[in-house]
Amino acid sequence: MSPLRGEGAGAAGAPDHARFGLFYLGYYGYVGLISPYVSLYFADRGFDPVQIGVLMASFQVSRIAGPYLWGWLSDVMHTRVRLLRVSAFTSLLAFLLLPGVGSYGGMMAMMLTLSLLTSAMSPLGDALTISTLRRYGAFDHSYGRIRMFGSLGFIGAVLAGGALFEAVGMRAFPWVASAVLAILAGVVMTMRDAADEGPRTTPPRALPLLRRPDVAWFLASAFLMMFAHAALYVFYSLWLETLGYGKFAIGMMWTIGVVAEIVFFYYQGLLFARLALRTILTGTFVLAALRFGLTGYFAQLAWLMALVQVLHAATFAAHHSASLKRLQAWFAGPLQGRGQALYTGISYGVGGTLGGLAMGWTWNALAPAHTFGLAAVAAAAGAFCAAMSFRAEGDGALQSSTAQTRSAIASDEVSPGDSMPNR
Repeated sequence: MSPLRGEGAGAAGAPDHARFGLFYLGYYGYVGLISPYVSLYFADRGFDPVQIGVLMASFQVSRIAGPYLWGWLSDVMHTRVRLLRVSAFTSLLAFLLLPGVGSYGGMMAMMLTLSLLTSAMSPLGDALTISTLRRYGAFDHSYGRIRMFGSLGFIGAVLAGGALFEAVGMRAFPWVASAVLAILAGVVMTMRDAADEGPRTTPPRALPLLRRPDVAWFLASAFLMMFAHAALYVFYSLWLETLGYGKFAIGMMWTIGVVAEIVFFYYQGLLFARLALRTILTGTFVLAALRFGLTGYFAQLAWLMALVQVLHAATFAAHHSASLKRLQAWFAGPLQGRGQALYTGISYGVGGTLGGLAMGWTWNALAPAHTFGLAAVAAAAGAFCAAMSFRAEGDGALQSSTAQTRSAIASDEVSPGDSMPNR
């Protein structure tokens, strides 16, 4: 059956895949404009490289605390869609005001505001999708096929944006981003919260779960994976350019990685049906260590780099889906939003920020190749943390987790198998 069925959630006993797919298409289309082009927009506005670096860093700062704030609000207010609407429309308003911001201080304030507003979209969108799919036992089969539309949106925005900005200039950037956000806001207006299956209760506390060994080891592994990926997101293109790769070749390397993740998301259900979650999650770190090691010390071999980029299917796509499934052992029902937010803030926020700083120091103080060597070491350490998370669960933590989770989900019932062991 198509992953984009059009019926509403609960209609004909199936979740609304179409709206979820369009949400990911729109949101990651927005990310596909921001990630490669906002720094070029800053340069076009006359800011120097140091100022641009600080502006870019401001995105990460808001991603540390912002997701948990939005997740807490969603759990307390028993709504994710309303907050997604607030995020989408206020972000749209901010982008419409962006061309009128002239000073560096004003631009910094605007970037912090934008980052805080948009930091709601990823954790709340994932929480809404997962909580809906769980009710129908559809996560393993359907999540990847829905999420792959985000990858399509990203690569489409990167390619279309490059051609458009080449033709009309970077001053069009705020208006293009505003158009994408307007479409995303329209999609969010059609979405609905997952229906409550029981009485609403005061949401339990999420932070005490961080004291559980299995949760702490897992979040440490997530931190290390994003710490390692800072080498990719910040320095990969520069590394290839240093080695003599042309811009077209660099673009092709990125395209291979995104296509690989799309393929994985489509066939995700087959992998999850055949391999234990412990094997999938730990294996992503082993492959990440291999990927970054080869990238650092054998990047002069173009054919090898093309093969290595296929591993993006494991180090990003498989890790992302496996991590979301792993979170379901601890954070369900009224804890779902904060669980997603903790994961996003610790991994992408703290991990990405500290990783970028550490990789930058390695690049300047040691050698560019060792930047990716450090990433490989971080990924290997992440494999150890992931394995320890399952080991702690096997020592009896899971039974306690299951009892806590089931007592917490009185306001958001899930399907019977959702808190089963993730092994």
